[in-house]
Amino acid sequence: MKREEVNALFTLAGLTPLRMEALIDGYGYPADDPRYFETLPRKVWWFVKTQYGWIKIGWRSSVISINWEDTPLRKSQLTTDCVTKDVTFVHAYSIEKALEYLKEIKRLLDNLTSKC
Repeated sequence: MKREEVNALFTLAGLTPLRMEALIDGYGYPADDPRYFETLPRKVWWFVKTQYGWIKIGWRSSVISINWEDTPLRKSQLTTDCVTKDVTFVHAYSIEKALEYLKEIKRLLDNLTSKC
């Protein structure tokens, strides 16, 4: 994912991107494989520091993986969609779904932190 895409997703979801750190996806082709460079834009994942903590996001094969384990949120029913999910991550099948899930993460974090 490109920095601009990630920044836009988080901003639209109301999650302020305070800092962004790029990392290379470990699920794709190795760097010495010629196909690595063909899919490079999808290879870059991001750690995004928000007002709630760090969230990791990036393409994993045909899904966008979103992981919020470095926030206070532990919610397995973030969505009723039939996707891979657990208490600290969810897989989105499109940019639109990623935005929907990020908005829900923000809503849940707002509720969680307002009770403290």
